[in-house]
Amino acid sequence: MRGITPIAGKRGSLLLPALLALGLACPALAADPPPASTAEEMLTLTRLLDLAAASHPDLGVARARVEAARGRMIQAGLRLNPVISIGDEEINNPFGRAGKMYVNFSQEIITAHKRELARAAAEQGVVAVDWQAVTRWYDVAVRVRSAYYEALTAWREVQTNEAAVRLAVQGLQAAEKPEKAGAGTRPDVLRAEVQRDQARARLDVSRRRFEAAGRLLAAAVGVPHLPGGPLEGTLNAAVPDYDWPVLLGTVLTRSSEVQEAQALVVEAEHNLHLAIAQRTPNVTVQVRPLYSYPDQTFEPMIQVGAPIPIYNRNQGNILAARADVARTEEQVRLVELRLTERLAGAYQRYQAAREQREAYEKRILPRARESLRLVTIGYERGDPKYDFTALLQAQTTLVQSQLAYVQLLGDVWRAVAEIKGLIQDEPPPAGTSCPACPP
Repeated sequence: MRGITPIAGKRGSLLLPALLALGLACPALAADPPPASTAEEMLTLTRLLDLAAASHPDLGVARARVEAARGRMIQAGLRLNPVISIGDEEINNPFGRAGKMYVNFSQEIITAHKRELARAAAEQGVVAVDWQAVTRWYDVAVRVRSAYYEALTAWREVQTNEAAVRLAVQGLQAAEKPEKAGAGTRPDVLRAEVQRDQARARLDVSRRRFEAAGRLLAAAVGVPHLPGGPLEGTLNAAVPDYDWPVLLGTVLTRSSEVQEAQALVVEAEHNLHLAIAQRTPNVTVQVRPLYSYPDQTFEPMIQVGAPIPIYNRNQGNILAARADVARTEEQVRLVELRLTERLAGAYQRYQAAREQREAYEKRILPRARESLRLVTIGYERGDPKYDFTALLQAQTTLVQSQLAYVQLLGDVWRAVAEIKGLIQDEPPPAGTSCPACPP
């Protein structure tokens, strides 16, 4: 598949060296791999994350929301514009046809620090949206990491199935040889052919999975097609060692979702103070200089007015603002609970896959390889205890174990990707609005 041909990492052989004659050696990682003259041409996980940071529309939407919140913050801190009007009274007065001309200047004065309170609330709204943008980045990073490990898993599955096909072909040849000599049976050959065809069918499915993984990886990065170059990485790297209490404490103190929820609490508190301050009416000052042509006199007028808060003292908005404070405080607890649930699920998958991976590496795969080695030796020597059925069973057990092991490798790294997205132990890329990140 163009763009994501993997590069070999440190991998153990799929079977024992003694079984190389059966064709179950680790296959080449690419039939015709593209040259990797420089490290920049490789599709490393870091490069994929950089591509996502520059291309993913989720991050563009988040940046636009941040700018919109900043615009609302600027607007909240602006003073009200003055109003000017020009008029003329008693036009065509017989003593002065120009009548009485005046210019009216009006200015509404905001009282009780309402403008400062509105700006403070809007500032916390910006902080909340900033944290929301950080959350969007980590969500994108989780999807990229998961798709990356899915692609590595799919390619490793292709390798394993290619080896299984070669093993099945060797098994078929082993069954056909005694039949031609008159010592074998036709059912043995038919079973070997079935096993070969099943191995080829699994290989076709795994290749389709690998192709789909490439398309999913491009979508996770946010581009139509990945740039050319081999996919670099290995599933056999050391898995991070996570401890539940430390993880939980880190998530609940560091998570951008918690920080966003706390910023919304502060915003709601400022909005409550603003609603209370709005009980105090604003004052409107009017200045109207007037010139009377009939009387040939200048008559200035000053007027100060304000609503009398007899009926409407903003009671409903104050009640709603208090409810918003209570809601946002509960929302913090809800976010913490949901994060705990997500972390618990990811940690369970991480533990289960890691423990099973160790079991396969230390016990299951070595025993399956040793079983096939012993059965192969006995079958080749003509030991009646090790007939062709026993050989097929030993081969099937090893192939199934190897395929299960590959899936466990992918499972553990996808769980690690989820956990990293929750603990947020790596800073977001440059350009991401992050209130607590160093400049």
